[in-house]
Parts: sequence; C-alpha cells; structure tokens
Amino acid sequence: MTREGVSLSLKSAWFSKPVSLTHTYQFSSHVNMDLFYCPSLSLSSREVALPPEETHHIKRVFRKRAGEQISLTNGKGTLATGSIDDVKSQQVVCRILTTSQVPAPPEQQIQLVLSTIRPNRMDWAVEKLTELGVGSIQPIYSEFTSIKTFKTAHLQKIAVSAMKQSKQAYLPELHAPISFADWLGGTSFTEDHTLLIAHLSDASVKMNAIEINDDGVILAVGPEGGFSRAEIDAAQGKGFQPVILSGQILRAETAAITAVAQLKLQFQ
Repeated sequence: MTREGVSLSLKSAWFSKPVSLTHTYQFSSHVNMDLFYCPSLSLSSREVALPPEETHHIKRVFRKRAGEQISLTNGKGTLATGSIDDVKSQQVVCRILTTSQVPAPPEQQIQLVLSTIRPNRMDWAVEKLTELGVGSIQPIYSEFTSIKTFKTAHLQKIAVSAMKQSKQAYLPELHAPISFADWLGGTSFTEDHTLLIAHLSDASVKMNAIEINDDGVILAVGPEGGFSRAEIDAAQGKGFQPVILSGQILRAETAAITAVAQLKLQFQ
C-alpha cells in the first residue's frame, strides 16, 4: 500500500464550482462513428493508410466495408472523418472528408509520475489514466520500487485502445522508465508548474486546497511503501508540495487514478 491516504468520498467543497457534463471534445457528428488511430493523420491529409493493428480491427473485428465512414485521430488533437476506399489490401486506405483540430482539454496539463508496479496493475493504471485524459505518464524507479518490468509497446497499445474507447483526440505521452533521482535532476521545472508529491506528513495539504498554475500539474506517486525520506527531501528541494489524498490507504495505481480524478475537478 502507498503511504498516502485517499478519500473515496468527495466533500461538498469540491462542488463549489459548477461541473460541466458536456463531453470535453464535443465530438458531435463523430460520436456515433467508430474511432481509429492513425498517427500519420494531419490537417492537410487527403488520404491515409492505417497502421497494421487498426487495419486488422477494421477488417476482422468491425468488418467494415468500402464506402463506410469512420472517425480518425492522430492522438495529437487532429480529428477527421474518413471514407474507407480499400479494405482488400494489407493496409486499409481512407479518403479524408473533413479534418479539425480539437483544443486540448485542461487535464492534458496533468503529468503523472508513477513508480513501476506489477504488470497487470500498470496495465490498469495506464488504461484508466488515459481515459481520464492525462497529458503524459512518466514511469520511475524509486528506492522502494520492487517491480522494474515495463513493457512500453504493450502499454502503448493499451493507451491507444483506451483513447479510442473513450472517444478522445489526445493520446498521453508514455515515457521510458527512469530512476526518480535522475528524473528529478534532469527535469526543468518552472515557477508556473504546480508540483505535487503524494506523501503523508505534517506539511501535507489536501488536494482541494491546491491552486493550479499556468503550466499545469506534475504529480508524483510512489510505489507500495511510498517514497523514501531522501526522495521526499529531494523533491521538496525542487519545490514539490506533499499532498494527502485523505482517507483509506490505497495501492499505487488506485492512488494515482484517484488523485487525477480529484485534479480534474479542480479544472472545472
């Protein structure tokens, strides 16, 4: 279990601001169409060939036919409507009918730093963090990290699937694992970043007391066992504020997801 606590009940103070139930991306005409990932898509595209995995899904899973329309995104905010021209070749080719650039939602400003954990739990964390719309996921090895397995290609596929399922136009950037010390020493932080580290101490504040700065949030969550004292001191030396999520003690992946969900309410 991580040493930070997480409350599963959201206090009334969280709802002092109106919460919009409108989908961030306003997919409108795209919402009823299946969404596929095409990293080569751009605003100027007139025709695109889909990557092998998406080709397989279109041909074998969805059994689409020539002439059918689908939605496409490059995971960087570009959204398009395409008409399938060819499903017989090894790559499905689409003629682009419309393109648009979707504004980045506020939660794209959240950078999540998470200790590597058991593979099945990391799968779940990446899936849910993608659904919640975080901008990037940085896996780290901390002093108490016991699991150092990280399958980048596998987790990238999970993120793509979660992005499509949740009808989003942005795919979180999935970084290669690095030690927490190296990440902390090699990252440039500005005064306009909100720097948070999940840790229970006398200096910890609740998430609903955090003010979000212009350059967004960097949130660090350690492994089961939390961060070491030396790591906490180093992070605080860089300007990180310890935060308590209050309540129950949760596993690392649950703590990360709960913290991001609470941060999303701060953006409302």
